[in-house]
Amino acid sequence: MRLGLALRAFWKALFDSAAAERMATALDGEGQPRLETTEEPPSESSKKTQPIRKLAPTQNPAITLLATLQRDARLVDLIQEDLDQYQDAQVGAAARPCLKQCRQSLDRILKIEKLVDAKENESITVPAGASAARYRWIGESSGTEETTAKVVHPGWQAVSIELPQWSGDEDDAKVIAPAQVSAT
Repeated sequence: MRLGLALRAFWKALFDSAAAERMATALDGEGQPRLETTEEPPSESSKKTQPIRKLAPTQNPAITLLATLQRDARLVDLIQEDLDQYQDAQVGAAARPCLKQCRQSLDRILKIEKLVDAKENESITVPAGASAARYRWIGESSGTEETTAKVVHPGWQAVSIELPQWSGDEDDAKVIAPAQVSAT
């Protein structure tokens, strides 16, 4: 349960700056009630008079990103299609415009850049104790001291995240793409 909560908190903090600020405040203990308070707890009548603030519905950032890629490039349609019925050339012809549009959408939303500014097979210096999220060793290496290594893949990172703001109903929060219908 705690692992699931930690993962949810991580993704929420990653994509929602307001939630990240609230989490930082809670973790730092700021604004927490103190035990040695001299104030009396609010009475039942004062609790009832305060209006209940309803939070705006939210959509999981993963759904928002997938919905954007579906809307812009029809990525989900391509992935869900039974590709066995088509020739490789047909699949490639269908995939090319989809992939081009996905790249444009990701460039707009995430601003993706290479993690390491080096080409494949180029040597780089990996710092001692480097993060496993940034450097994945292929073969044997202790990773405890600075070393020279050959780049197999430069990696990717998002340098900014600008997901579209979702404003739909709570019941529709998991909808990736609406059903398209036509009058009969």
